[in-house]
Parts: sequence; structure tokens; C-alpha cells
Amino acid sequence: MNYSIAMTESVNKKLFDHLIREDGQEDLCFAFYKPSTGSKRKTGIIVEVLLPEQGDRNVHGNVSFNSDYFDKVTSYALAQNLGICFIHSHPFPGWQGMSFDDVKAEKMLAPRVRAVTGLPLIGMTLGTDNYWSARFWIKEAPSTYERYWCESVRIVGKLLKPYFYDKIIRKTNYAEEFSRTISSWGESKQQEISRLKIGIVGLGSVGALITEALMRTGIRNMTFIDFDLVELKNLDRLLAINRSDIGKYKVDYQKERLLKTELLRDLVINAVPYSISERKGLNAALDCDILFSCVDMPLPRYILDCLSFANLIPIIDGGIDTNPKKDLSNIDQARWKAHTIGPERICMQCLNQYKPEDAALELSGDLENPNYIKGLPEDHFINRGENVFAFSMSLASMEMQQFLSLVLKPRGIYYGPKEMDFVTGTIDSDFENECEKDCKISNSLTGMGDQLNESLVMRHVGAEKSREKHKQIWNKDKNKRSVFEFLKASINSFLHL
Repeated sequence: MNYSIAMTESVNKKLFDHLIREDGQEDLCFAFYKPSTGSKRKTGIIVEVLLPEQGDRNVHGNVSFNSDYFDKVTSYALAQNLGICFIHSHPFPGWQGMSFDDVKAEKMLAPRVRAVTGLPLIGMTLGTDNYWSARFWIKEAPSTYERYWCESVRIVGKLLKPYFYDKIIRKTNYAEEFSRTISSWGESKQQEISRLKIGIVGLGSVGALITEALMRTGIRNMTFIDFDLVELKNLDRLLAINRSDIGKYKVDYQKERLLKTELLRDLVINAVPYSISERKGLNAALDCDILFSCVDMPLPRYILDCLSFANLIPIIDGGIDTNPKKDLSNIDQARWKAHTIGPERICMQCLNQYKPEDAALELSGDLENPNYIKGLPEDHFINRGENVFAFSMSLASMEMQQFLSLVLKPRGIYYGPKEMDFVTGTIDSDFENECEKDCKISNSLTGMGDQLNESLVMRHVGAEKSREKHKQIWNKDKNKRSVFEFLKASINSFLHL
């Protein structure tokens, strides 16, 4: 299991303002976290900070705290069912190691914290340049606690700022192949971007293009989540698909295709043929630092919306809306919109990217019932959605721009949602980038982690049917190969007589 930490920009600022002192002394405080558990990574989501009051700690070289402060911390954690994080600063920049006294203090705290909360102690250190380092203290045996360094700490809000432990997520020595890319923003930013773990949910026309763009930006770790198979109707819109690929999982095809380029020698792709609503799909998404939402149905959008705020994972979402003229003599209108949603930004629901009632309809199965669909109005989203490859290319480009703005924030500027009007050729950016005051998603779900994640898991009949169909195709091909191998062996035997 790997480990990581996530916090919002506002929590990060509160900690920095307290821990980095003008007099250069070290300082400390306690914070509280909720766990978020993926397939291969456990994340501690820092949700609250309890700063020391007068007399709670002593600042003198190696800062220390008194028992009354720790009692307040444990009482609050027990009452609120939260994990405990012990945080202190070092008067140096960069990822911080631990002194003998640091290790001694956290080893002393680890069993006490676990006895109270049932969760591991998290230790964190902040450098003067706001560079975070962190570790989990895991109980391995009675009275034995081992330190596991976090691979990363991410700050989420108007920007995404990651901090990596180089010994776990190593830097890449880029060669000439990426010289033009690196010349745009420098080696330091390239190392930051390339080590992000990025998930793409939906490997259709837009998702496939984004995987290509991410690889050629130097992203080394990607997760593809989609239960769909390649069908004949996909050939005009899926990047580099051939007729021979019909029947394959979209995630498997794109993984195989990208690995064949050999552009990145350390490229890792996790292909997950499940829905985001299924446990394997959801848990794979929780292993990521950022997600691209390339889905076109309300239920997965709702799940991703909740997942983003609950687990502090920014999501770049987009969609295309086109309509032909009634007599099919030409296109009537086409628009596509891209935006970044997540904590301290706006949610998809406030952006009107889906309606909760449509998500409920999809969950009930009514949106797959032809008789029910006949009764829906013509302008309902289920009766729309025509698309062409050129529009997908434009949307994928806009989503990549959202991604680069999020991680680079050039000149300190970030932007919100953007919508392209194909008919007029204009780009509209006059959209809200913060949720409404009474938004249930941003107000109620932020930082909930596993407390919410379990409720997002549900059965997906369509995904189950897709996997069964793939199994039948694979078995049929296997039988064909067996017959071919038998005939080949028989001919070889005859030729040797």
C-alpha cells in the first residue's frame, strides 16, 4: 500500500501562517484527518486544524507540547471520529527528513493515537518554502509501529500543487524527445507535472485524445476507467481504431497502443474495465491525483462530482452538445464546454452539467427503457448528443488547457469554465467558478473520504453485460486460435513425414 496526503489551499495557508515563524524557530500543531482508501493508495485528508493556545507548547529550539494540548486533541478526535496528524516545521526548504528527536516523539504518539482513534498517526513536516513531507505510522505487531513515507502531498483549490518524495516517485531523466516540451516551462515544472497520477474516466472520442495528449506531455502514470467495448459505430470517432479492434475493451486497446509508442520508458498504465460506480472503478480513481471526466451520462457525473469534493481530487470535465436541423440539411448548433471542478472551485451540479433527477432516473434503469424514453421531451439530453471527431478534438484540447492552467498557473492567473460556440466561433468564459451558498456537495461532502465513498458504490448492469460479452468474444477467439494451432501442427507433422 502507498500513502499520500491531501488538503485544501485554505488549510495549507492556515498551517503555513502558524508554522513558519518570523523568528526562524520551529513550531508545531495538531490537525485532524479522514481516510480515503483506493486500490493501491491510502490518503489522509486533512480536514481541520487545532492550533495551540497560550501555554500549549514551548518554543525553544526543538519545540514541544504539553499534555493539556494533547488531551484537547484526543478528546475532539474521539468525539468527531477523526484521525490525528502531528505537524511541525523545520527551518529549511524542501522535503524534510526526521531527526532522532522527531522519530522519538512520533513513535511515542503513535500507539496513543491509535488507541483513541483506531487510525494511524500521521506525521508531517513543513519546510520554509511550503514543501511538505509526511508519513503514516502503521502498527505491524504488538507495541511495534513502522514509519511509511508518503509518496506525495497535494494542495487542492484554485491550483493543484503536489510535493513528491523522490525516493518513492522518482524523477525522470528526459532526453531529446521532450526538449521542446520542457523548453516551454522548464525542468522543475516538467518533473512536477510528469509525476502526477492521472485518471481518465471514459475512453471514448474525447478520452482517447486526452490519453494521447497526456502521454506526449510526459505523464508517466495513467489509469483508464471504462467498461465499454469497441463497436462498429465507434470507428469514425475513436483515435487510431481499426476494424480488427472491434470487441476489445477500449481501455485495453488504448493501453496497448500507447505502450507501443515507447516514448516513455517508465510509462505505467492501469486499464480498468469497470464503471466508476463499481468498487474496482471507484477505488482505481481514488489512487489518482487528478481525474478527467469524459462521460456523457448523469449518474457517473454525479458520482465523480461527489468523489472530487469528498476526496480532494480535482476533476476536469467537459461535454459536447450538437443538434442538426430538423430536415437534416445542415448542422443547427454545436457547443462544447470544459471546466475544472473540485474543492474551492465549483461543482458540476452548480454548473448545470447534470440534473440530480436524471442521475436518479439512470440509477432506476428508466433511461434504458425505450418506452420511457419515448415519453421524454425532444430536447432532453438522452435524445441529443450527436458528435463528430473534429468537435472531440477541440474539446480534448480545451480540457488539456484546463489541466495545464491548473498545474502551471502562469503569472498567477487561473481561469474557470470556457464554452466554444461553433456557429459564431466565439469562446464564452462568463461562468461562475464557485458553488452557490447552499450547495449540498461543496458544503456537506468536502473531505469526507471513505465516510462517503462506500455510498457511491453500486451495481452497474450495463458494465456487467459488457464484461460478459467480452468474455464470450475472447472464448470464441480462443477456440478459433485452438483450431488454427491444431491445423498448423497437423500440417507441420505431415510435412515432416
